[in-house]
Amino acid sequence: MEIRYATEGDAPFLADINRQLIEDEWGGGGMSLERLEARMRRWIADDEYRAVLFLEDGATVAYSLVSLDEDSAFIRHFFVIKEHRGRGVGRRAIDTLFSQVIPPGFRTTLDVLASNQGGHQFWRSVGFGDYAIRMERLPRDGGADPEGGGGPEAGAADSGAGGDIGD
Repeated sequence: MEIRYATEGDAPFLADINRQLIEDEWGGGGMSLERLEARMRRWIADDEYRAVLFLEDGATVAYSLVSLDEDSAFIRHFFVIKEHRGRGVGRRAIDTLFSQVIPPGFRTTLDVLASNQGGHQFWRSVGFGDYAIRMERLPRDGGADPEGGGGPEAGAADSGAGGDIGD
């Protein structure tokens, strides 16, 4: 498996992948494709993030968005292209991510949506374990929550790498 770091020219493609990831994890909705693309462009330009395309035989088979700091990494997105699922691509991509992108010895975390049982199973199978439970409180009337809670756009789904398979 080969990798290629995404460039600004990849933003439309990655925005569509991000849309698919959102649909897979919680049924879609929320951000427009234009907003997803603008967000992707910000991440690609940010030195803290690595947007990585995984390729086999010249075709993109998976994608990951990882933020790195001094001694840790956070997998914000991880997604295997639908037609390449079920053939070990995710496991090979994770092996490649840890051998070529995330430095040895880095503590690595990610979020998996509670409802994403396939994601839980996948991440455990590649060495991750439970660390914390993130909870949310949705607004009761569909508007702003005066208590400070929020839905997926308030951050929880934004970083759900789980089987990402997740945004």
